[in-house]
Amino acid sequence: MACEFCDGTWRGDLVLEDETGSVILHEDWSPRGHAMVVSKRHLQNASDLGALEWEALASLYRRAERAVLEATGRERAIMLKLGIQVPHLHIHIYPANASHDRAAVMAMMDGKARDERDPSFVERVRHAMIRQ
Repeated sequence: MACEFCDGTWRGDLVLEDETGSVILHEDWSPRGHAMVVSKRHLQNASDLGALEWEALASLYRRAERAVLEATGRERAIMLKLGIQVPHLHIHIYPANASHDRAAVMAMMDGKARDERDPSFVERVRHAMIRQ
């Protein structure tokens, strides 16, 4: 089965890549700052990683979350790991306001609250990632 993360056909904006994984701003912009931290290795579950690999991916996630929150000015991040459409380990980051209730968060995840793609925002996230 083809994997868009392995074959490079994913869509979105690559923010940072290292030996552990990639940070990609999702193409749907629902909401601005919706990002994914993608494992370099093709596997489905975090528990399939070795302990050191998991620590490295978790560190990359932490940096990405901080950069996204800084760039968006949001107070919290929703972390989601599904792997339904693409069975390759990737963790979504949805920046949210502290005032967002469950309905608002679910609307973001369902793509009902979209923002326009903004190249300057992509650069802000990229620079925030590099500074950390």
